[in-house]
Amino acid sequence: MLAKWACKQMAAVARFISFFKPRPIPRVAFLVHTPELFNHFEPIWEHLKSEQFDVLLLGDALCCEETAARMVGINVRQVSDVLAARDRYQVLVSNHPVNLTGQDTPRGKQLLIKKLAVTNLRMMYAAGKSGWNMSDWNKFYDGVLCFGPHHARIFSKKFGLPVMEIGYPRFDRYFNDPLDISELQRRFFCNPEKSTIVWLPTWKTLSSVDHFNSEITSLLSDYNVVVKVHPLMPESEPSRVKALEKLGFNSLISDARDNVPLYQLADYMLFDYGGPAFGGIYTSKRFVLLNVPQAENDLLTGRDSPDILLRRDVLNVNPGEGALRPLLQDDSHWDRQNAVIKRLRRDYFAENFGTSAASAAQAITDLSWLGRKGRPRW
Repeated sequence: MLAKWACKQMAAVARFISFFKPRPIPRVAFLVHTPELFNHFEPIWEHLKSEQFDVLLLGDALCCEETAARMVGINVRQVSDVLAARDRYQVLVSNHPVNLTGQDTPRGKQLLIKKLAVTNLRMMYAAGKSGWNMSDWNKFYDGVLCFGPHHARIFSKKFGLPVMEIGYPRFDRYFNDPLDISELQRRFFCNPEKSTIVWLPTWKTLSSVDHFNSEITSLLSDYNVVVKVHPLMPESEPSRVKALEKLGFNSLISDARDNVPLYQLADYMLFDYGGPAFGGIYTSKRFVLLNVPQAENDLLTGRDSPDILLRRDVLNVNPGEGALRPLLQDDSHWDRQNAVIKRLRRDYFAENFGTSAASAAQAITDLSWLGRKGRPRW
């Protein structure tokens, strides 16, 4: 009798423990906390079978009908539902850990990615702003899907992390989709008789908005000018966006639609800091960097940040000097810059032009490159 009673008690304890133990989900999940991430992840999803992965939404990341339409046939779950069900995925792909408490977490116990998955892969979102991009929270990942050799060296040396160089998945369409320049000109209200300039400013203190508004507006007499602001600017800095709306650009884009068609449309591009300039390198565009005072001292960059270092090699202008129009009208320097761009592209990107998403999908489903860290740890 005593032995029977003990067995029942042990079974009850086991059920109690299992109730609180995370339930293993033997699939890959992608954490989407902002609509912009759809543009980075969606090309990879096209190389996975629907039963291989789920998309986990944090908050209102699925914020418009256009984004919702793109999710047809994909299994989408809210992060809150995953946490409530105590589900834990085999692999999670994200671009940063998401701190649940707003406080420092030395052991990472309150980081969302640790609650959602056994193995966490970081996929790089942008190549610049090293003050943020190379923050200490990278140590909470098991491996990194990075653009190419430059960042692979840093992640390996600074964090000791396994890396896979994949290129730039969101730009596969730039290389693979047929180019219909007339359709793009109509879509963005451009005059086909003029060359087109695309300006992709970042937000906050590193943004070229305000610094270059007048100078870029003056180009409208001779060029089409299309502007797409940083996807977080409309909510965080609405007054800056409203000021741009009054300047008469051919198109001003303030939503999270994909940038790739703008790279296809552009004859010239203008960048300041963050990721867009590296898209220009990846696609070999003609571009000029817009400088913002004290950018090298910003907490998001630092003097060794790639978007700061680019200024050593690539055409750049300061606000108030009126140097932008003369640069755009003088073709003599583009051949020299093209040679520089080729060198930079080899250093910053794996040569997967048009096949980066397939490379990423392979790395996500075959974790052998992680070594023992990639093995299941249920």
